[in-house]
Amino acid sequence: MTAIVTNAYIAVQSPVAYTAVATAAETAFHLPTNAVVVVPIADNTQGMRLDKAYAITRADPGAVINCQLYKLVGTTYTLIDSNTLADVVPDATTANVKASFDVSVDDPLILHPGEGLAFAIGGAVANGVVCRVSGGSYAPLT
Repeated sequence: MTAIVTNAYIAVQSPVAYTAVATAAETAFHLPTNAVVVVPIADNTQGMRLDKAYAITRADPGAVINCQLYKLVGTTYTLIDSNTLADVVPDATTANVKASFDVSVDDPLILHPGEGLAFAIGGAVANGVVCRVSGGSYAPLT
């Protein structure tokens, strides 16, 4: 794999999509202990540009749920975004609740090489809340 050259045009080389499921409550936003890794640090060797991120319930959340995204550098988690999921019971005619994070094609979430991404929820949900992120990696597919 070739290194990225300073001042050279860099384009996303390959698509990426990751998911993780959080079930335990996280309320220590400065030092989370129940965050789950969405993008492993080891997968991010040359940087990523994520342009979609959302959380979706897998069952009745039982309450409004605070969903959190954390940048992960080494063992340090830094809160970078949050949103709430409404308390809606999904069934045959009611969709599972989804909450989008503040990430888009026009305002992507950039992960520098060696940074990961983690996800947490503010209240325990037995069946969990899924976090999905997608975009592109600057490292070519091997």
